[in-house]
Amino acid sequence: MTTHRPADVAAQYATEQHLRTRIETHRRYTVGPDLEDAVDARLVLHGDEALLDVGTGPGDFPGRLRAAGHRGRLVGADLSAGMVATAQANHPGVEYVQASADALPFADQTFDVLTARHMLYHVPDVPAALSEFRRVLRPGGRFLAVTNPVGYMAELWEVLTEAAEAEPALTGLRDSRGGFAAAFSEVNGANWVRAAFGNVEVSFTDAALVFPTAELVLTYVESLMAWQRLEAPERERGHAVLRPLLEGRFRDGPWRVSKRMALLSAVRG
Repeated sequence: MTTHRPADVAAQYATEQHLRTRIETHRRYTVGPDLEDAVDARLVLHGDEALLDVGTGPGDFPGRLRAAGHRGRLVGADLSAGMVATAQANHPGVEYVQASADALPFADQTFDVLTARHMLYHVPDVPAALSEFRRVLRPGGRFLAVTNPVGYMAELWEVLTEAAEAEPALTGLRDSRGGFAAAFSEVNGANWVRAAFGNVEVSFTDAALVFPTAELVLTYVESLMAWQRLEAPERERGHAVLRPLLEGRFRDGPWRVSKRMALLSAVRG
């Protein structure tokens, strides 16, 4: 169901290094509507809900909720032991557990809210994970997924496609775009969520990444899973091809890359 090999996912998220690079890039260079505002508007939390964040990574989302005064139980689950350790160190007011999305260590009907942000495209069996999400939600409980829709950061992928035509070693980097869409987008994702919960609502936020320099784009690309699979000589050739292509995008100033995000929500009956 997914082109993301479990070993590659494990290596990518063994620590927060590569994920943190992308998080900080989006935090510093995004213009337009804030994703966190969109998530908050969709969840409308009252502060006493028991919430589980699956694929929590370094735990920033439940950590933010606790810091903002959320009183209910907050739990973050992640498959990576390294991520769990980082989350526990950074956000001591939240429970963090190492767990797989399709085998959560919680009793039936434990949580009022379950979030899965930027993670379902890494899950080998999405329907199995969604079934597990429904199991741990109470009747009337709410589910929210955030994912990359078809066409996400299209301008960047256009550059990577052009680079792959000149350097075959970058073919996997170019093709990883299709892997994300095939694994969990607003299209197939909506069908899976509807099958699991009997309902689904899809909405979008439209923002952009405005990169000030080509070097920052290269740093972002270097954090991607497909880049990490390259051998050192392939990375060197990749830099040689990508750098001039990217520099051409900055002739008229900062480079704007579109960043539409999809939010899929459902209610457990």
